[in-house]
Amino acid sequence: MKTLILTFAAVMMLGLPATAFADTLTYQAPITAANAGNGGANQFDLDHHKAYTWRIDNVGLGGQTITGASLTFTRISNWDSNPNMLFIHLLDSARFANAANFTDATGTPVPSSQIQDNFAGTLYSQNPLVVSGTANTLLTSRSFTTTPITYTYNFTAAQLQALSAYINNGNNVAFGFDPDCHFWNNGITFNITTRPNEVPEPATLALLGTGIGGFLLRRRRKAQQQA
Repeated sequence: MKTLILTFAAVMMLGLPATAFADTLTYQAPITAANAGNGGANQFDLDHHKAYTWRIDNVGLGGQTITGASLTFTRISNWDSNPNMLFIHLLDSARFANAANFTDATGTPVPSSQIQDNFAGTLYSQNPLVVSGTANTLLTSRSFTTTPITYTYNFTAAQLQALSAYINNGNNVAFGFDPDCHFWNNGITFNITTRPNEVPEPATLALLGTGIGGFLLRRRRKAQQQA
């Protein structure tokens, strides 16, 4: 009886929800600028004169399914009070490893005609940070105030599907950032939450539990009859 109970408990443990075995992969963007403005020691430079990529290599899911992903900007703030925009893209890859950038605007201040997303439209095909045909998903675009905040963007279901496809295409993924102002910050963190691919279905577990329960009941009745 004791052995059967332990076996049943082990089976039920195997059938716990996948979240019980969830894992989180964390990637920290490289430091690309000295502490300045409202930034911090981990600042990833986001200068309005440039566009940037951050490529992350060797992203192995190892039999896991992505259930969530987020991009966090620590203490990000706007250089001035204008409603400038930061465009954030998810890319299948990037031409260069780690962080890279190119000058996409000139002048001080940058003319309004040069405030545009270099990871979109015809500008994307001319972007030297990516190769032709690189898959591209716009995650979001938004402005910030001069007051530093920690901002986390959570991927949508469709964006999670794109992320999985991009990683499975070469075990890497990249982000494209086009800041149309100088956005101070204290680092960018990328988190991926996963669960195992093999997850017992509730119906299967219920059937198995019913079978074990019936077996225990028959054994108990037999013991009572023998007594």
